[in-house]
Order: sequence, then structure tokens, then C-alpha cells
Amino acid sequence: MLYRFFVFIRAINVGGRRMTNDELLGPFMRPGFEDVAAYQAAGNVTFRCEDPEAAQPERLSPVLTEAYGFEPVIFLRTAGDIRSIVEADPFSADDLSGTDGRVQVSLMQSVPDEVSVADVLNLVPQEDRIVFAGKEWFWLPKTGVSDSELPVGTIEKIVGPMTIRTHGTLSRMFLKFDA
Repeated sequence: MLYRFFVFIRAINVGGRRMTNDELLGPFMRPGFEDVAAYQAAGNVTFRCEDPEAAQPERLSPVLTEAYGFEPVIFLRTAGDIRSIVEADPFSADDLSGTDGRVQVSLMQSVPDEVSVADVLNLVPQEDRIVFAGKEWFWLPKTGVSDSELPVGTIEKIVGPMTIRTHGTLSRMFLKFDA
């Protein structure tokens, strides 16, 4: 049986860290990995493999570090995980009205404890909404990410490494590669 995995690599093709899709996908083109593809040249990779252990971050990280020349921060999700994110409906119609409706999804490496969640929720500006769900938190900024006063850097210090993608990006990626 082949399992579908999605890997989100933080800080690809931003700032001075540029790479082509061939460079991004190179370390994934190895025996046991099939249907390897990138999505939107932003550190979004998907593949299938028979051995779920081969896809684990502790096995992938050294291979990616050697290939890329820096230690990437990666976030691994199964097809089931992405399906759950895509099907999530964390915000009410009232929450969505009056916003641009672009839900952001922050992928974390682990589930934060209750104290960390409470600390983060205390930082949320009145006009934004955040909902935690396992290793993700969903963010609905009123007018957009760049206009929000949400202190994302401070949140990362509380919950640990994370990377943000739009809900739409995750939905399109899932539909293209697994639906």
C-alpha cells in the first residue's frame, strides 16, 4: 500500500533562500518515494511511499539538510491530516462576514499545551479570530495577514516552530494530489 504524505518546508523561496522545483524535489527523488511533486514553488511537497517511517521528519531532515545546504524546518502531514484541515469549518458565518475570508492555517510540529493555547489567545487582536485544532491553528484576519496586528513571531516563541499556508492552498493541493 502506498501512503500519501504532504511536507511543508518553512522559508523556501522567500528572502535570499531561492530554489527551483528540481532543487526542492531532488532529495525526495529516491527509492521508495513515488509521485513526488511540488505545489506553488513555496516549500509544498507531496509524495507517496510504502514505508511511513521513511517519511518521518527525523528521517527526512538530514537528507534535506545535506541537499539544501541548510537545516530546513519541516511539517509532515498525512493525506488524512490534510483532509481534516480541508474539511474543517472553524469559523461561523458571523466570523467570516466582514472579513476578506482568507483563512490561514498555521502548521505546528506538536500539539500545544493548554497554557500555551491560552497565552496565544490572549494575544489575538479583537478583530481577528483564532481556533486551535490539534497541531494546527486556524486564523481569520479581518483584512489580511499583512494588516493584522497578530504577533506571529511571539506566538511561535510560545508554540514552537510553525509555518502558515492559506486554507485555499491546502484545499487545492489536496484536491490535486489526493482527492
